[in-house]
Amino acid sequence: MSKLYSIKCPNCGSPLTLLGGGRIQSITCDYCKSLIDLNDNYKVLSNFKNVVAPKVPFQIGMSGEIEGREWTIIGWIVYRSKDDFDDKWSEFLLFSPLYGYSWLVYESGVISFSKRVRDFDLRKWDRATQTVFYRKGHYLLDDEYYDSVINFVQGELTWVAKKDDKIRCWDYKGGDREILNIEQSSKEIEVYRTQRLKAEKIYESFGVAKEQQVIQEKTFSEKLEEKKPHSFYGIVALFIIIIITMFASLSTNTLLSEKINSNTERLFRVTNSAFMTQIEIKSSSSKTMDSYSISIEQHNKRLFYIDKSGVYFLKDKRKEPWKQWDIGANIYLKLPTGQYLLRVRKDSSTTNSITINIYDRVIRLSYIIPLFIAMIFFFFYSYFTKILTNLFEFIAIAFALVIAMIVSSIADISPLLTIGVVIILLIYLKTDKG
Repeated sequence: MSKLYSIKCPNCGSPLTLLGGGRIQSITCDYCKSLIDLNDNYKVLSNFKNVVAPKVPFQIGMSGEIEGREWTIIGWIVYRSKDDFDDKWSEFLLFSPLYGYSWLVYESGVISFSKRVRDFDLRKWDRATQTVFYRKGHYLLDDEYYDSVINFVQGELTWVAKKDDKIRCWDYKGGDREILNIEQSSKEIEVYRTQRLKAEKIYESFGVAKEQQVIQEKTFSEKLEEKKPHSFYGIVALFIIIIITMFASLSTNTLLSEKINSNTERLFRVTNSAFMTQIEIKSSSSKTMDSYSISIEQHNKRLFYIDKSGVYFLKDKRKEPWKQWDIGANIYLKLPTGQYLLRVRKDSSTTNSITINIYDRVIRLSYIIPLFIAMIFFFFYSYFTKILTNLFEFIAIAFALVIAMIVSSIADISPLLTIGVVIILLIYLKTDKG
């Protein structure tokens, strides 16, 4: 517990209690609003009597916990924008006998915790830079620098803050609603790390009455930020699935591989039904492809049949087995374990051969691609939307849809599948899960 010191205001004689320890350099009288320099024989420097202070939920003397540490409000500064007299915000100086000084920043129901950092290398910082790095974090400049002006002061401060003193500020936004503030006054440059807090929790901790609490409605970006754990775990889950499927595909088993130029029958056995069975057909020309028909049978029952006129699989008839210029085909079937008969028939119009390979334990690329796109989409929304604009969010969505179309075309799968994945993710991310 810190010691309390009391002095008398040199202007009005009112008692003033000092709460903030040995680094306090100035105090403003609660009664006559005189600004007193504690290092210059209690000299009165200026007066804030004619300045109207804004209504705020916090008062000097309040105590509460922030991040598990006890703090007491000992000072209050009201800043305004140099270019907009109505743009004002409050910064409350916090003091802890154990942890020193910090700031509680309040603006229209938004509450943040700001603490000075001394390990940021200002020698590598340039006033025109758009991006900075600090403790493995990446921060982007929010718009441009701005000038803030001191409008009102109350309580104790660790320096002498006079009315209309100007501070130039650069705000760099990072992840987790965190900002790196670089502030330049007439005497020095300081760096602060500012973290957005939950207003309800701070109000409760500092004992602010319900009727005085102001809570700003959450924006879409803030709701999205709260879902970061869902997005993070989604990325991890999808990544694990992709890795598993990639390793599984490495264990593809060759059941049959043969060059055929006549009517042929071959037995093969499927040993694993967890994945797909692939039938790969290769020929020297499209005319050769059209000269062969291939069927798969089990227990004298035809399960699959393909030729130039159509495809048959388990009573499901489909047209256009391959395009007229194709010289090969890949067929994926879901076959139970067991023994099967491959039957190949060739008409007399060709003497050329075809090559048939049959594999089991196969993972289709078209199964992995939607998962990969989903992981990329999760990544875009769980990381970049914290620091980029709504325009970029729109571009990211459009980019994901275009990539989905391109990949679908390359992988020869339905565009609706990958586009559907993107749309489902978009709905998930835009829905407030409470």
